[in-house]
Amino acid sequence: MMQIIPSPVIFQDSDGKNSKVQFGLRWQLIPLNISFRSNKFTTPLQFFKINPVRRFTGSMDIFVQPEWTVTGFKYSGLSRFGISAGSRIILPIKGDGEKMAFSLGGKYTHRNDAITGKNGYWSAEGGIYFLFGFVGLQFSYNFDERSRYNIGFFLKYF
Repeated sequence: MMQIIPSPVIFQDSDGKNSKVQFGLRWQLIPLNISFRSNKFTTPLQFFKINPVRRFTGSMDIFVQPEWTVTGFKYSGLSRFGISAGSRIILPIKGDGEKMAFSLGGKYTHRNDAITGKNGYWSAEGGIYFLFGFVGLQFSYNFDERSRYNIGFFLKYF
């Protein structure tokens, strides 16, 4: 039930002349995780309910992130709702990942654009996580001139 609590995120809204930031919400869904350091007696695959110790000691996620902005994109013409899907690698920095870990990945965001008619854009994503992976910051660089970046506060309840 705790998985339905969203994480706050800030989106850029730009048309080349004007720019502002949009506040939104993002849900963190991880349907598949592959652990690099699982016990030999357990499978490296986990589905939906991911053990944070196995995730942050080194793993790969396949994720889905529904996103919703509180107000509409005034300048870029993007729709308020979008959904991202992608993959990321998570590696520990300090204390086998329970104190600090980072991630690198890529994703595709499906979000309708009323001005150009495009349906989405690709993004590169990086993140840093603390406190057993319960909190962190994620930065996405979007390959779309109307919304170049997203900065999100990562909250995950396992």
